[in-house]
Amino acid sequence: MKVLHINDVARIGSALVRQARSEGMDWDLYDTARADPAWHPATRAARRALRGGLWAVGLARRARRADLLDVHGGTVPAHTRWTRRPYVLHLHGTDIRVRRYEQASAALVERSVREALDVYYTTPDLAEHTLDLSPGATLQPVVIDPAELPALPSDAPSDTAGPGGPRPFTVVFPSRWDAAKGGEEQERAVAALRRAYGDRIILEGLDWGENAPRIAREHGLILRPRMPHADYIRWLAGASAAVGQMTGCMGVSEIEAIGVGVTTIMALDERWYDGSHETTRDVPVLGGPVARADFVDAIVDGVGRAMDGARITGGRAWVDANHSPRRAVARLTERFARLGDAPA
Repeated sequence: MKVLHINDVARIGSALVRQARSEGMDWDLYDTARADPAWHPATRAARRALRGGLWAVGLARRARRADLLDVHGGTVPAHTRWTRRPYVLHLHGTDIRVRRYEQASAALVERSVREALDVYYTTPDLAEHTLDLSPGATLQPVVIDPAELPALPSDAPSDTAGPGGPRPFTVVFPSRWDAAKGGEEQERAVAALRRAYGDRIILEGLDWGENAPRIAREHGLILRPRMPHADYIRWLAGASAAVGQMTGCMGVSEIEAIGVGVTTIMALDERWYDGSHETTRDVPVLGGPVARADFVDAIVDGVGRAMDGARITGGRAWVDANHSPRRAVARLTERFARLGDAPA
């Protein structure tokens, strides 16, 4: 089957295509067209229209030779439906969790889901926003390529001595600081960690999100500038521990931290991490599935255990087994084979 992936959300489309091609499959990627912030306001509308027109020409050429479109994003079918090619739909987060309920996009998202031959959501929390529209939708989890992650040496945990002597215990927060990543509970967790451990720990986060400056100012959080992905991974790898987002659901950042080998503390929502899918059981984090009311306590306890020497091992192997491009392509090809009326 010739599959054309459209839109490279979180680099998932490109990871899938690289893996599929390495296995001899005829998959391709066509990213969406985007406006350039550097365009002058006076020419923006015309240049956007031109770019959109050229993109549509490119889509038509690629779609003609594809048996199936794999569209990433709940609103993107609005720009691909005219090709009249059968499609499956990947939902990645905001597109179904938020856009579905906004007046301007609700009808579009619902139509996109209902018309798709098959629907996939990338994190377990999205099930409650998807299954009423597509009862057969399945969890096809976030894709992380372990080959892109530098592994920490097994005999040198990230907080051991370096050239300058022992490093302070450094806890990093890899997610942005806003409501989508836990908002108020993020700040409660930082404040609770500071109360519990004082100056015995260094707290670091990215200068990213509406709440970042205030949390840094009020709770002694060191902000690091947003950085290229390779630098970001090195920053993660240098931490003593990482604290995941306070939504109760892992995203790319948390899975990357696990894959790098950093001991990751994560309050997983017990409603979603119930073991019903291979990626929702035996997750290698400190904290684990808990009730939402216990999220902050789980973070404080997990950091304390890490300070006392608790380490998570086998994280890279878990990521490879559950979130790697190899595993993702295997899951998708199995679904494609079940499509029935779709071309085989």
